[in-house]
Amino acid sequence: MEEFTNALHLWGARTNLTAHPEDPVEVAFHVVDSLAPLTLNLCSAAGPLCDRARVLDLGSGAGFPGLILAAAFAGDFTLAEARRKRATFLSTAAAAMGLTNVKVRASRLSAETVEGGFDAITARAVGEAGLEIIARALGQQGCAILWLGPEQIISVDRIRAAGLRYLARYDYVVRRGAKAVRRSLVTVQPKSL
Repeated sequence: MEEFTNALHLWGARTNLTAHPEDPVEVAFHVVDSLAPLTLNLCSAAGPLCDRARVLDLGSGAGFPGLILAAAFAGDFTLAEARRKRATFLSTAAAAMGLTNVKVRASRLSAETVEGGFDAITARAVGEAGLEIIARALGQQGCAILWLGPEQIISVDRIRAAGLRYLARYDYVVRRGAKAVRRSLVTVQPKSL
């Protein structure tokens, strides 16, 4: 994590990776939020995020949650980021962190261009816009984990229309300095399960 925060601080201001990349409180919030699936048992031998999982992180941006989760367990991670500077940051940070389980895909994904067969998909701040991509990319036994802020809503009808089924919503709170921030994880799977 030290190597990650060093890279984030160095690159953050130049590439607009996240608000206040030099602020330890801000970085800690994003790291802890990225690790929420660990506390909800979504990262276990029986969960979607496990050491043998093939994971796609959509819209990886500054590496939240993809790089953080890749440091937490040995799944095979593909970080998808359309913006070239951010993709370069992800590659640089993964190398600095010594993560051999990460590859970066520097392109915009669509339902037509994404490969399939992923065991897990993570998406923070993607919302409903990524549902069709998720439906196409998930393997038959796969599960997607979507991070939501308190103002974000994902319609169950939109989940179904994309060919997915709603599994569960997990609400939790993360400290951001003195403030408590409400967050949620929503899990979805292919309809055929």
